[in-house]
Amino acid sequence: MLWLLVSVAHPSVETEPVTVEVTRDTSKVYHFSMRFVANAAPHQVFTIITNYNHLSELNPLIKSSRLLPSSSPTNFSENSPRIDRVELITEGCMLFFCKKVIRVEDVSVNENLDIKTVVVPSMSDFKSGNTRWTFTPDGDKTIVRYTATMQPSFWLPPFVGPYALKKQIRSQLQYTAHKINFLLASDAH
Repeated sequence: MLWLLVSVAHPSVETEPVTVEVTRDTSKVYHFSMRFVANAAPHQVFTIITNYNHLSELNPLIKSSRLLPSSSPTNFSENSPRIDRVELITEGCMLFFCKKVIRVEDVSVNENLDIKTVVVPSMSDFKSGNTRWTFTPDGDKTIVRYTATMQPSFWLPPFVGPYALKKQIRSQLQYTAHKINFLLASDAH
């Protein structure tokens, strides 16, 4: 969550606009949605997003990411997706407030390459959370949709109010979308 607090410059890549919505409800749960067009086929976008040990390439506030041993069964049926457990450590500052945040998620992927995650609260700085990535082919491009719900379990000082936090989350999601297209363009050459 805190990796979203610091605004950084966007990578230089020509892309279509990124649509981002961020809201916070009365129980201090944040809801995010993002839509953008990736300049590649769905499987190429999927490969970047599921490169779990290198997610720091998507945003400089991600200090480390790694695949953890999973608690999912080792015998998978065709109807039972594999569950990967991923740890993300992010760190960012806003004015004088700096925070390192750990998020551990169980990640599942279906046959359409849709990615769903669920936060593991006992290993995370979040009370709850989930995300979903979907990839819809659009000619030689992909419409990428991301939705998330996160409830932090850490304290945020009063000067990091909901408006400022939502503004920074929006900025960081846009950065990540542009960086995905930047990495796709780099791989194409």
